[in-house]
Amino acid sequence: MAKTPRKTSISECKANQSVSKFSVSYVRVSSAKQTEIDKTGITRQEKAYKKWLLHHPEYRNFDGIEFKDLGVSGRKNVKQGALGLFLKKAEKGEIPPNTCLVVESMSRLTRDVPIEGIKLLIRIWELGHNIAFTQGNWKGEILSGRDNGVIQKVAGALEAASYEWEDKQARVLEYHTECLERLENDDLSFYVSRKGRSGRMYPFWLDFDEDINKFKKISEKVKLVQRIFKMAETMGAKKIHHILKKEEINNPANGKTKYLSPTTIRDLLKNRSVLGELTKRNITFYDKYPSIITPEQFDAVQSSINARRTFMGNPVANSKLINLFQGINFCGQCGGRIDVVNRKRDACINKGEKNGLKHEVSYRQMYCHHGRNKTSDCKVHNSAPYKYEHSDIDNELTILYKILDFHWAKFFTDEKHEADLKVQIARRDMFLDERNSLKNQIAKYDRAEEKYIEEGEILPRYLRDKRTVAMEQFMKKNTQYRRAKNDIQNLKRKKTGKQMEEDIQKRVEHFIKHERFDCVKRSKFNMFLKEQGIAIEVHIGKNQHKFPDNYRFDVGIGMYDFITGEYKGLDQSLESGFAFGMDLKQVEEDMQKRKRHYKRLCDDECRDIRFPKAKRQIEMKPLTFESELGKEIMANKKLLKTLLGKKLVESMKKNAIK
Repeated sequence: MAKTPRKTSISECKANQSVSKFSVSYVRVSSAKQTEIDKTGITRQEKAYKKWLLHHPEYRNFDGIEFKDLGVSGRKNVKQGALGLFLKKAEKGEIPPNTCLVVESMSRLTRDVPIEGIKLLIRIWELGHNIAFTQGNWKGEILSGRDNGVIQKVAGALEAASYEWEDKQARVLEYHTECLERLENDDLSFYVSRKGRSGRMYPFWLDFDEDINKFKKISEKVKLVQRIFKMAETMGAKKIHHILKKEEINNPANGKTKYLSPTTIRDLLKNRSVLGELTKRNITFYDKYPSIITPEQFDAVQSSINARRTFMGNPVANSKLINLFQGINFCGQCGGRIDVVNRKRDACINKGEKNGLKHEVSYRQMYCHHGRNKTSDCKVHNSAPYKYEHSDIDNELTILYKILDFHWAKFFTDEKHEADLKVQIARRDMFLDERNSLKNQIAKYDRAEEKYIEEGEILPRYLRDKRTVAMEQFMKKNTQYRRAKNDIQNLKRKKTGKQMEEDIQKRVEHFIKHERFDCVKRSKFNMFLKEQGIAIEVHIGKNQHKFPDNYRFDVGIGMYDFITGEYKGLDQSLESGFAFGMDLKQVEEDMQKRKRHYKRLCDDECRDIRFPKAKRQIEMKPLTFESELGKEIMANKKLLKTLLGKKLVESMKKNAIK
């Protein structure tokens, strides 16, 4: 980071008012960490410049300018730093002639190879300026390039500075190579625990347990990260920042800012360490960190971020949710989603009047997505009204009253639901970690194969067999992970015992009275319905002439495939039990027993056996005399006589001849 801040002259105390010589200071540190007050050499370099001015009273600081490179390499400061800015100003004549550039040492000025360093010094001298180094044997001597032996002296210092950089780079490279070898061998002993301190080289939501040589989660910070990802599905980084700041949630990374900034939140949402990935020198390990976010949620967040970035219209919060039941209303025939479409047409101003004055009216209709687009065998091509204001038809309100009047079960226990949910989440995380471990093994075999190929050989047979076994196990664990994920979704769709019926009815009633036409509230209510597991089936009749009685709505708890998560229908067992006066608790227990039984069978069959397989359709081709089978039958006279009789065969032959 290059800086040229203005400051008051620091040589006013002993500067002669008639002096005409100027000097500027150049300060550089290589890393951002060195810019911190307790670790920096910035203060030392500034003090050395003040001391140099005291010993050279004929010079004063030019215009209060100081050139600073904070966190800039000594091999990049000419092209990217403040030193390059000094050279540009000198070339434009913005710096007075014979100005002295004061630097602490040669390694602060440059760490490039000696030939490039000599070119840099010659460039400064040719621009009509001098240079001075305050540290070591230089003793602040002003070098103009005309002194005897200065090139040899400078060349030695440049060689030392370049060697120092190369030696440091070699040590860093050796350290990273050693760390990479340890990671390959599952040795994490070079990590240390936090012990109340920050700044460790691993994510802030983790700590390292030196006793078991593994990372462990910090529960509070993990919950915060998971909450941020959950909010990011529908919110931007700025909104998340304002919510966390309003709740006075401090920065968990113990950074320079008290609260998580939008930039930090954006970086966190892109950080693949939440998936358990550790990348070092372009090699990714998938099982070193414990995962805290599922790959599906990570991808969903990235899609939401990209959608918000490319959206060119008004904000989503200001747009009206046309279909209040988006994502929870399905076709009663094929189970596909229901689309709500805006339409316009001309209608009479006075209802029922023929050939009267007309005006344009807008209305909304419901279609089966598959039936309308003919993407499946669904035969529902007609529509049902969603909202016809000109005809006083409001089926959105009709469905809301159906939800309000539905008999929601009240006997689920919070304890059982929470316990089941924790078990399923633990199973999902276990399968995900095992899957990542197998993925890491497969990546090792792939890297080994690349090395063998580079040497002109092939991967040994025993390693190929091990990779095949690892891939088979990976596919198995991936299937188990998907099933556990769907189990969690199904559990979350179930309402617990927190006064289910009363809560839902109060919420729906409040929405109908106060929030139904509020754009933001409609989106929140849609999320509420999804969380409750509510599903709505729209049955649209084939006969359009029976309008508006060619449709009906059914409300209930949605049934979803154990394996694929696909919607399969409404579970109305509890509603039926209530209608027949049965013990709802007993009904629920029987349902849970059947569900567990089916799940065991589903794991063996790798499909949800509660739902029948799709019927296999066999295409029947008509039999002709020109076909091979027809010719064979015609040639077999005995078979023809047996199947058809003598008279029919003779007539067929005559027709064939004709």
